[in-house]
Amino acid sequence: MQKKYKVILIVLAVVILIIVGVSCYFFLFNKKPEEQIPVNEVKVTNTIEKYGYNLDDRDSELFKSKFDELKTLLDTENYDIEEYVSFVSELFVIDLYTIDNKISRYDVGGLEYVYTDAVSSFQSVAENSIYKTVENNLDDTRIQDLPEVSDIVLDSIKETTFTMPDESVVDGYAVKLSWEYVENLGYDTAATLILIPDNQKYGVVYFNPI
Repeated sequence: MQKKYKVILIVLAVVILIIVGVSCYFFLFNKKPEEQIPVNEVKVTNTIEKYGYNLDDRDSELFKSKFDELKTLLDTENYDIEEYVSFVSELFVIDLYTIDNKISRYDVGGLEYVYTDAVSSFQSVAENSIYKTVENNLDDTRIQDLPEVSDIVLDSIKETTFTMPDESVVDGYAVKLSWEYVENLGYDTAATLILIPDNQKYGVVYFNPI
């Protein structure tokens, strides 16, 4: 009889040890590591609400300057559409190719300036091309060399048409840009864009680096 009780006590002891061990594991080792909590949170410092454009604290000085110019233009009655499209094109490229301030390969820049129905496909392409090798910077310790656009030039802008997936033809603008970097790391330096009406604004529907 005593032998039976000893066996039961041993089994209970083992079960208790397992429960305590598992509990300690989840408490001590399975907590979300602090380094996975972003320390470089992005804060919006200015907005153009009607168009859904945001300025972040992390944006480059060049981007901030162009954003302020765009906001001033949009506050003007009967502003010039070509000038507006030019600013949108420049901001798109600056944000897309200024990658050193992005948190990861999934933090693609310039999406606010992409045609709404093309955002998802454009983001996917960018993640698997120019952003493919971008290292994670959630803990703000990344030392990888990444580009920052330092200057951008509008080479040309002209009226054009664009054929949509449903074969409808939309009027828009073709824009050619060239740009430079703080440090040349081999990224694109010129491109052709097409922008078309996107509700009350214009969005990039075609982008071809040259």
